[in-house]
Amino acid sequence: QSSVDLVSGVEEPGNFVMPDRDFTVLGLLAQGGGVSEKMINPQIRLMRSGKLYGVSMAKLLANPGLDTTLRGGDKVYVEDDTRYFLSLGAAGKEAQIAFPNDSVTALDAMSLIGGINDARGNPKGILVLRDYAPDDLRSDGSGPAKERMVFAIDLTSADGLFSAGEFAIQDKDLVLVTESAITATQTVFSIVTGALGVGSRVSKF
Repeated sequence: QSSVDLVSGVEEPGNFVMPDRDFTVLGLLAQGGGVSEKMINPQIRLMRSGKLYGVSMAKLLANPGLDTTLRGGDKVYVEDDTRYFLSLGAAGKEAQIAFPNDSVTALDAMSLIGGINDARGNPKGILVLRDYAPDDLRSDGSGPAKERMVFAIDLTSADGLFSAGEFAIQDKDLVLVTESAITATQTVFSIVTGALGVGSRVSKF
């Protein structure tokens, strides 16, 4: 009843005896050597009486009022933020991108994916594809009307840039950088030219 467990995500996990009644989560993490530097946006989890509570490390440090006083039998562990989004198309890189912070805007996402491919990308056609759960749908306009939504962002205008800086990316969103019309035309032209070249070579036999 006078000890708590620090399970994982720190340098030295273990069972710790509480020195007094004011022993807090941050105090326990300090006793365990601090959160591992290898973690991405570490999330603090507190297990108490069959319930699970959570907050990010960044939010805990920014809001001292969230530094909960521990009780005997509590279990605390630290884990990576499991949220991610996908990047595809003419992006700087096509990958699964972990959330480095509690919130990621569309502008942040563009930086995380390495921007737009200079040779192929269309800065006027940044699409964010999102799936909503059926319970999130609303018919009164206060929420999404369809389970699958596509949001378009134009980064060539001031309004588009400001909007991208305010648009929040959600877990498992797909950020798709479309190709420019010129690039698409060049691709079709090269395919047709290649096909004609094959035809001319075949006719010579």
